[in-house]
Amino acid sequence: MRGMTHTFLTRSKLHRFFAAGAALCVLAFAGAALAICEDENSSAKSNAAATAATPACSQVIEMAEPTKDGFAAALNHRGLVYESKGELDCALREFTRAIQIKPESVLFSNRGDLYIAKGQLDSAIKDFNEALRLEPGNAEAFNNLGSAYFRKNDVEKAIDNYDRAIRLKPDYAKAYVNRSGAYLSKGDPARAISDCSEAIRLKHESTDAHYNCGIAHMRLKDLHAAIAEFDKVIHWKPDFADAFNNRGNALSLKGDFERAIHDFDEAIRLTPGFVEAYYNRALALSRIGQRDRAIEDFGMAIHLKPDSPQAFNNRGSLYVENGQLDLAIQDFDEAIRLRPDYADAVRNRSIASQRKSAQGQVAQVSVTTANQP
Repeated sequence: MRGMTHTFLTRSKLHRFFAAGAALCVLAFAGAALAICEDENSSAKSNAAATAATPACSQVIEMAEPTKDGFAAALNHRGLVYESKGELDCALREFTRAIQIKPESVLFSNRGDLYIAKGQLDSAIKDFNEALRLEPGNAEAFNNLGSAYFRKNDVEKAIDNYDRAIRLKPDYAKAYVNRSGAYLSKGDPARAISDCSEAIRLKHESTDAHYNCGIAHMRLKDLHAAIAEFDKVIHWKPDFADAFNNRGNALSLKGDFERAIHDFDEAIRLTPGFVEAYYNRALALSRIGQRDRAIEDFGMAIHLKPDSPQAFNNRGSLYVENGQLDLAIQDFDEAIRLRPDYADAVRNRSIASQRKSAQGQVAQVSVTTANQP
């Protein structure tokens, strides 16, 4: 049977950081399947805002004659608190009110970050461009504008804006990490490694940079280097399920299936609905002859992502090996329905049908022989 293939990450994470010298926050993003960088002390500042901003902001807002600057700052701080609680519509309202009072670059950046979180990418791009019109040297706004374009799958514009961020701020480790993600998406892992390496030079213990370097090394088939990068990421961030999943992939490609399965186990423990980890663990289990467990994992992957033709094809292949031909043919039929040009599934269905036909002929001969006097 043919057609068993690994899947890698298709998910992204978002982390907040604070712009240097500003009391207001903006977001750094990286590409799909990649890690995102986070600025130092951002968690502490964010927690401080969450615990202290609301009473202070309310006090300023309720002043009978607040200053223009104070009122806008109070609205912005309250918006940050709403955002930290996940109340994005409330936060958006506060940022918009602050902009109406005092349109500043950082306020447009903050609202742009919310638009990205809400999936309103065109509005985010408009706000980041306005932030840059007001402050052309805002490296963070260029970085975030690049990330908005990346979300729109416009990789060239994303890279162009990351370039501008780096030109304005040559030690901007986050922009190097994010640009590495764009290069990976573009299919240029060598340049991605160059950017990751620079980010690591600027900030040695950067889990995001090491993670993206690991992905890039895998793309270049340097499995030893990839595993070494994922080792570092897991050492610094032991709850990073994606790192376990991708280290498991690298170990599988090296033929170390037992260790790979352990990593997939951990990825699933950390993220129980991690469909890629179930799929990849099924592949590893099938390689060591544990077909029933592999069938179970492919079944879970299908349950979590029922539009995956590869999972149906692979489970069908295992059903054939188990002699469960009717179930195999059903899976191959579904794989072909989902992807009509899926050559492996078409070939596998033909093999399963031929074997079923041969079994029927053998059974008929046995019956005929038994009935002879």
